[in-house]
Amino acid sequence: MRLTRVFVLAASTCLAACGGSLVRPALLPAKPAGDALLVLPGFGYSHSGEQVFRSLASSMAREGIDLYVADYVTRSGLSTTRAKLERFIRDSHLERYSRLHVFAFIAGAWTLNPLLDRHELPNLATVVYDRSPFQERAPRIAADRMRLLAWMRYGSTVFDVANTAYAPLTAPDLKIALLVESTPTAFVRRHERAARAYGPFAFECAAFGQRYDDCAYLPMNHDEFYMRFADVWPEVLAFIRHGRFTAEANRIPPTGDPLALDGGQP
Repeated sequence: MRLTRVFVLAASTCLAACGGSLVRPALLPAKPAGDALLVLPGFGYSHSGEQVFRSLASSMAREGIDLYVADYVTRSGLSTTRAKLERFIRDSHLERYSRLHVFAFIAGAWTLNPLLDRHELPNLATVVYDRSPFQERAPRIAADRMRLLAWMRYGSTVFDVANTAYAPLTAPDLKIALLVESTPTAFVRRHERAARAYGPFAFECAAFGQRYDDCAYLPMNHDEFYMRFADVWPEVLAFIRHGRFTAEANRIPPTGDPLALDGGQP
């Protein structure tokens, strides 16, 4: 069985995560075969989420896919966060794989897309994005309504995400997919009035402002996405293998007012 490599987001006082490399760099083979999956966690990544990815690493390896979870989010803004991600990719020697795949949570997309427009990864084959009409408003809510607390926990980066428009990838040859969260987190429910003030919640795939080869909806919120990634993994694997999610994937967007249906106040 090929050696699995898992890199886990380091603990900090501001990002609730912990851990380190499970395998020393000296043990990495010179020419790994097969594929690699690079996961880009966001602000919601925690010790519990780390354990989920650790538990999945061996089953991914049996599929011929080596898992990397990047330590890249900084407190000092998107510019340094992108620079740290670039170093992670370089230091992990991901260019040695035949095919590289990326799963980007929300902050990961804001970090990755402009970086790829400047620096091409020739072996990059697929990118799957976590998108959410609810959770993508969370950085803006935090920046507008609780500036001091947001800065204390996340530093300048959360403000950069809040104030930076989404920049979709322009590379024409990549396979791109969207997995859309269909329920709000407790944070969004608590700040429902602020969330609604930014406009209606649009769940249609075209509303996310980027091209895609497939798009599906998940009956979970952002926090659950981390904790239930094992449930999501078969869809991600299907897209890596075939460029499409499974036939069982839900491709019908929510109707009505999902926030109200989930217990929010209209």
